[in-house]
Amino acid sequence: MSEPETQPRSAADACPGLSRPFLAADGAIVRLRTGGLPISVSSLQGLMSIVAHQSDPSIQLTSRGALQIRGLAVPLEAETRDAVVSTGLVPSPSHELVRNVVVSPLTGLDGDGYADLRPLVRDLDSMICADPGLAALPGRFLFALDDGRGDVIGQSFDLGLIATGPHRVTVLAGSADRGWSVPLTGAADLLIDLAQDFVRANEASGGGSWHVAELDRPIGTPTDCSHRPRDAGAAPVSRPLGAVGDHAVVGVPLGLLTPAHLEALASCTDRVGITPWRSLVIENGAAALPRLATAGLTTSAASPWVRLHACTGSPGCARSTLDTRSLARHLAPRLPVGLLPVHVSGCERRCGTPTTPFVDLLAPKSVDAALELITMEDR
Repeated sequence: MSEPETQPRSAADACPGLSRPFLAADGAIVRLRTGGLPISVSSLQGLMSIVAHQSDPSIQLTSRGALQIRGLAVPLEAETRDAVVSTGLVPSPSHELVRNVVVSPLTGLDGDGYADLRPLVRDLDSMICADPGLAALPGRFLFALDDGRGDVIGQSFDLGLIATGPHRVTVLAGSADRGWSVPLTGAADLLIDLAQDFVRANEASGGGSWHVAELDRPIGTPTDCSHRPRDAGAAPVSRPLGAVGDHAVVGVPLGLLTPAHLEALASCTDRVGITPWRSLVIENGAAALPRLATAGLTTSAASPWVRLHACTGSPGCARSTLDTRSLARHLAPRLPVGLLPVHVSGCERRCGTPTTPFVDLLAPKSVDAALELITMEDR
């Protein structure tokens, strides 16, 4: 099965943040954007301490490289807000909803990209937070910065960038079909200019657009698209797992960071990068892989957790008829070798499904029923 088509919009943007928690069946949800920057393990530990009283405490990793905690009191208590702010994960309260940036996670580390985008990411986040007008960006507006390897530019983005050489990039607006070739040193300025133009165009049309593609006019100066990179929008390249030179990439089963994971991480590093694929990049962390695997993080492409995913399920989601995570955890040791991702959904909305073909497990009645369907579908 492939990902369901996008459904017609029926409500305002409700992407959760500290200033705008989302009410779920298990309490309030708070999402924290990283701006595409690595974050300290101590910040993660501080975030975990907020949910430590829960029966199964965890920090969720989202498909946009953000962090999420849930099951919080409604209304959100002042002590909880203060505890989140004290982690340092909200550098600009006015802009916390709009720091949606994904970047090639290994940029500058493994030598595979054309350019090291880490300085650009730092500059872009600072410039977003310094511009009061950009606080009006929608909570779903996404910047995707690709160092030329093609790993993140294939995502749906509002403003994108792909490196075409060590010192040159193509900045894209809305899709790979509208772009400007500029020096890397000028890319942050152009991205900010385009974001400002989006805000102006959105306000002029009534403020109902979440994405560049929804505006009634193009943003930015006219372009003949002569600089459209050939590989922009191509299928994502393979995503390394395990050792990458001296560095490490580890998967987080079901995208749920646990206290045991953080304890192992703290023993070998002081910061991690968050990928859009619910994994972590650990600079100079290759030697610690055995320790991280023992803690339950995924370090091998042969792990069943590489292809097994699940929506939130019950009790967190009122729509779900199934404890999807529990079923996935029982399914993982028995998951047969296969090619397609396997996604467990608790209802017909199928939240969080892969963008590629996948085995659709819609509220299976048992692990055996799930295995039977996997055997039939993944041939």
